[in-house]
Amino acid sequence: MVAGSNGELTPESVARHEAAIKACDVVVCQLETPWDSVHATLALARRLGKITVLNPAPATGPLPAEWLPLVDYLVPNEVEAAILAGLPVESQSGARRAATELQQGGARNVIVTLGAQGAYLLVEGGEGMHFPAPQVQAVDTTAAGDTFIGVFAAQLASRQPLEGAISLAQRAAAISVTRAGAQPSIPTRAEVESTA
Repeated sequence: MVAGSNGELTPESVARHEAAIKACDVVVCQLETPWDSVHATLALARRLGKITVLNPAPATGPLPAEWLPLVDYLVPNEVEAAILAGLPVESQSGARRAATELQQGGARNVIVTLGAQGAYLLVEGGEGMHFPAPQVQAVDTTAAGDTFIGVFAAQLASRQPLEGAISLAQRAAAISVTRAGAQPSIPTRAEVESTA
């Protein structure tokens, strides 16, 4: 993998952009940038009282222990959840066990995306819920996770109810897998809302 500009993000550059983070509602991080920069971003967002979302992709092993308490919504797919929790995730019950492990590590809420099997949500306080996936004919799953995260974060920023945010994100991801490519597969808001 070639990190490109992602590899150039430093904790110092994160600090220089504090005003931008202060102006936002939701901060989304992933693991394609240097880990010390991800940690700096999560810590800054937490200090500023922002909603934090961590999509741990690509996951290569457990996250540092100090990270999870900085995360409001940890959103791994089934492979990432298995790597992070050290548990098999092949079903809803596996997703529940992994989500419980990750929540016990400090993440407030955990959403394990399961592709065609839907998504499993474990909210702060331990209440879990399964969201069935819309049934579609998948052509290319590239960008499905990014689509889910983008729509989910936008819904959080709009102060939409959590269950509705997940359902809308699932519908958007379902549309994206029916198309080839990454950016070209991501649907418009109008396309997603027309599936309601």
